[in-house]
Amino acid sequence: MLVYGIYWIRFLLQGIFTSEELQRYSKRFLCGLYVMAHGNLNNSTKAFDVFFKNVSPEAYERLSFGYQATNEIVQALVHKGLVERDTLEYIKLTQKGLDKCKEDCR
Repeated sequence: MLVYGIYWIRFLLQGIFTSEELQRYSKRFLCGLYVMAHGNLNNSTKAFDVFFKNVSPEAYERLSFGYQATNEIVQALVHKGLVERDTLEYIKLTQKGLDKCKEDCR
């Protein structure tokens, strides 16, 4: 029973992206945030807008997917210290995120 419970928890915690997809979409998201915030650490941007404008414009057709995908990407970037949340909806770059954007984004 304990083994079943562990696998169930792992299933529930699994995201919608593979690790490769999450890495690829996170980069697009981060670069989009950089552009939308004009490279300014003080500019907060709505995370949902960053996702739809830079990662998946088609997701407007499936809003629940868009919200879930946005949240998964933001959580990964917060965990890496590249962005921080201002509110539940708004995020901004950290200094570490800005430095990464200057290296990775064209």
